[in-house]
Amino acid sequence: MTPVLRRLLAVAAAAALVSVAGCGGGDPPPPGTPSAAENLLTLAAVHKQPAGSPEEALLQWWMHIQYNDLNGYLRDLAAPVRRQREADEQTRRNLLLVSGDSLRSRPKFEESLREDGATTLYTRIETRQPVGASRFTTSSTPQAFTLIREGGRWKVAEDAYVIDRAGVIREAIDKANKAAAAKESS
Repeated sequence: MTPVLRRLLAVAAAAALVSVAGCGGGDPPPPGTPSAAENLLTLAAVHKQPAGSPEEALLQWWMHIQYNDLNGYLRDLAAPVRRQREADEQTRRNLLLVSGDSLRSRPKFEESLREDGATTLYTRIETRQPVGASRFTTSSTPQAFTLIREGGRWKVAEDAYVIDRAGVIREAIDKANKAAAAKESS
């Protein structure tokens, strides 16, 4: 066996060990089983919040995002923002991008501040990253959301989080496409 072939085999064996080591042991979950990293909201989780509260309203809106529910997403926005998003042709695409990204994320409430008819919810967006087939790590980032009372219900006053996340995702897609095109042309 040549030294080059021996080195290639050693590198391949090391790569195989590293990839198996990250898989966690045991049998893989059955097909169709949700990822351990999935952090999908349910109606039951939403309704654990006090009825009619800003917290319940925010989780309902977040659930609409996760399920790519454009009508629910728009319905839970305050009227001025809702009108802007209804007129913006990027709204559907932004929601689609953020929907897939948010399946592993959910806001956890830290504090709230109520003043002048508005409530600002200070949250940490906890995001689960898969590690193998059955484990995950969690990271979190701070995020504030302001809700206002409109028609007797709490509504999300601005959706900058969605617009910003969609922009970040769009940039990552563009970067990946450029890298693939450069690799293909070389």
